Amino acid sequence: MTGNEQRLGGAWLRFRDYAVILALGLAEMTAIGGIIALVWLIVNRITASPLAAASAFPLIGALGVVMVVSAVLRALQFAVTERIGLILARRLRMLIYDHMSGMTPKQIQHRSRGSLILRLTGDLTMLRTWISRGIGRGIIAAMMVAGGMAVLAFISANIAAVVALIFVVGLVLSVWAGKRLARLTRRVRRRRSLLTSNIDEQINALSVVQLFGRSKGERSRLAKQNDGLTDLLVREATVRGVLRGISAGAGWATILAVLALGALDVARGQLSIGALAAAVTAVRFMSNPVRTLGFAHDYWRRAQISQRKLQDFMASSSRNLEGPADEKLRARRGRIQFRDVIVDGVLNGFTATAEAGQHIAIMGATAVGKSTLLGVAARIVEPASGEVAIDDQRLADCSPLSIFARLGVVGPDLPLMRGTLRRNLTYRDPLAPEEEIRQVMAACRLDIVLGRLPGGMSAWITEGGANLSLGQRRLVALARAMLGRPPILLLDEPLVSLDEESRRIAQEALRRYKGTVLMVTHDPAVAELADRVWRLEDGRLASDMAGDEYRAMRRADEKLARRADLVIS
Repeated sequence: MTGNEQRLGGAWLRFRDYAVILALGLAEMTAIGGIIALVWLIVNRITASPLAAASAFPLIGALGVVMVVSAVLRALQFAVTERIGLILARRLRMLIYDHMSGMTPKQIQHRSRGSLILRLTGDLTMLRTWISRGIGRGIIAAMMVAGGMAVLAFISANIAAVVALIFVVGLVLSVWAGKRLARLTRRVRRRRSLLTSNIDEQINALSVVQLFGRSKGERSRLAKQNDGLTDLLVREATVRGVLRGISAGAGWATILAVLALGALDVARGQLSIGALAAAVTAVRFMSNPVRTLGFAHDYWRRAQISQRKLQDFMASSSRNLEGPADEKLRARRGRIQFRDVIVDGVLNGFTATAEAGQHIAIMGATAVGKSTLLGVAARIVEPASGEVAIDDQRLADCSPLSIFARLGVVGPDLPLMRGTLRRNLTYRDPLAPEEEIRQVMAACRLDIVLGRLPGGMSAWITEGGANLSLGQRRLVALARAMLGRPPILLLDEPLVSLDEESRRIAQEALRRYKGTVLMVTHDPAVAELADRVWRLEDGRLASDMAGDEYRAMRRADEKLARRADLVIS
């Protein structure tokens, strides 16, 4: 079991939490005990004689005071137990996020976004409910029931025995219904996760759905999932209703039993009317705690399912982004060395060196490992063997966070974030100096983007930059990567599909960039910007050509093509 998993499955409540809950329970028991005793005395005086009834008013006043105290304690009970659950949920949410943020794309790609969202929201809600209402209020409820049963036993052993029997029957029925509920809850979770993932996919690919004429088909698919989920939810609600009915029925049955047995004892002269009123009051005050204990089984069942899901997620592969034994990457010059790097099924013993300040174009056919090579350089892809070094520091010895801090990255899987233009530009360093921001904006000619967006730097960018043109998105992404003057840029098709103006701006910005650049491209015109051109084949470096040599080869190829056209014409 991993450290994260142990922390997730460890003690839910701290000693201080238990102490506060027990103190509230004792205070509530004392207040309720006072109410029962006062009711007993008041009813006995009222039924004794008119003169004695007149003396009951001070007791009635005291009863009112104790009831106010009980109400305040009830409010505190709710607030304190909810706070304990909410704080725990916050702690677990950050633990889960830390685990997720350390996952590489390969480690997280098999998980749907719907299931990940469910881990951070629905599962934590289930656990919070169990902690607050099942454990917190459950402990207080158990104390109240124990105190109430003690009062009933003091008043009448027969009444206490019958009430206890009713509670046991109710508990057995609740456990029976709870098992069925647990099975339904597991099925509901699976259906809800599938539905959430489907909706998320359709939102992100709405244009694809529309342009390929699949709106009706996707609607039909969603309707089937929706109907299936609704059917299960209705069945789940029915079982929950049964649980609540069992709890309510047990409560009413206890009152009925107390009245029936108490009436017999009063008729026999074995019980005073005051004692009967006290017994009814005790049962009345036990009804809510008994209901809470009945629901606790439901809360526990749901929390168990959520806990297993969370533990499964926390047991999945992740990494510490900044371990105590990790070195910090100190890259200044930006010399990158790949030594016999193997990534199963992609790179096959790749070896090459990018000298400091060189701009390297990486070319090759589709799926030969170009983008994977950038991932290895950024340490978001871990090689099976071999190593990568930057300025003679092995990346395997450095913390991922320190590596990320020395890189600027642009790629199709790195979208713009929802928020202002300023937030996107300064995402690496929110406190970046204004002068540096202006320099990067000037280099990428973002004044053009600003001129077309209302609000300037405060202009709102939607998720993924959907409200910007493709050219604007690429320029903002390039500026985001360059801010902070990282010594290395890793660019995956940075100029693909750009209009002529945006391409010219991006090319000029890259020409002026002083650091090391690894740039994946299929475009020979873009490769001409580079100092060297690496060509990959079968996961290996097939050729390493100087930029001048590549440009000369391109000119020669163009001349041959023109001559061939002349001959054909």
